[in-house]
Amino acid sequence: MFPIHEANENELDAAGHWFTVVLNLADKEFQVIDSLRTSGTQSLVLKAHMVCAKIITLWKKYTAKHNGCTVPNIFSYELRFISGYRQFGIHDCGLFTLKAIEFWDGSRLPKFVGSSEVNLRKQVLHQWFTSPTNQADWKSTLCQGSETKGEGAGCSTSMGKRT
Repeated sequence: MFPIHEANENELDAAGHWFTVVLNLADKEFQVIDSLRTSGTQSLVLKAHMVCAKIITLWKKYTAKHNGCTVPNIFSYELRFISGYRQFGIHDCGLFTLKAIEFWDGSRLPKFVGSSEVNLRKQVLHQWFTSPTNQADWKSTLCQGSETKGEGAGCSTSMGKRT
């Protein structure tokens, strides 16, 4: 899976757009997951083909060094656009790219029906904060400056629960 950031060509200081390209060896295809645009969007088709060409170039460069190994020939893989995975608003592509990477099984993605953008963002933040690999002192970071707001020792450090 390759998360792709596409700069906004019209506004250079704008955030741009995120989508995912998957090299699916089992199905022998490249898959494009974009939560905002469809396969009919010319800029997406062009960028997806460019990304696939770069993946093929790297594949060729590094698999050529493995003599005697059976390496799949990805050069003839078709490009398929995965439909039906839609973000909530214009600024959710990064969040949906992360979720696509987390949940993609090669054939389908979950629909976030009944889940609001805010709740989905809260879930992702909670996963990041409470991950065993998170070495940051996030509790004290979140509480910085809370004394000036009258919260003091009651700073919320447990994801919404007062401590």
